[in-house]
Amino acid sequence: FGIVAKLVVCQDVMAVYTLTIDLVARARRGEGPFFVELMTYRYHGHHVGDINRTYYRSKDEEAEWKETRDPITLFGAWLAKEGVATEDELAVVRDTVKADAKKAVEYALDAPYPDTLEVDMHVFAEAQDA
Repeated sequence: FGIVAKLVVCQDVMAVYTLTIDLVARARRGEGPFFVELMTYRYHGHHVGDINRTYYRSKDEEAEWKETRDPITLFGAWLAKEGVATEDELAVVRDTVKADAKKAVEYALDAPYPDTLEVDMHVFAEAQDA
């Protein structure tokens, strides 16, 4: 179909960024459509109940990916290496994000359940003729 296809490993933030910049420029030049496949590693199961994932990967594999291939850690290391941010600045960012996430979870857990009359609010669907 003449569609350019690209594959990028999402563990590498800079590779995703570079590809995005290139493809946006390509689109702006009117060079046609493109397809991007973004490969990443999912640290958690498909759903809350998918806790024991050893049937498709080992705990050692998960640990190795978290320790050596985590995109946040890798990007932080790149920022430090390039002099964009110091380790201390990155630690402040990490601590701030963790505190914000903790506050958000606490807020959600403490929030009252909505009234049952609100169950269909902001839900839009067209009736289909049978």
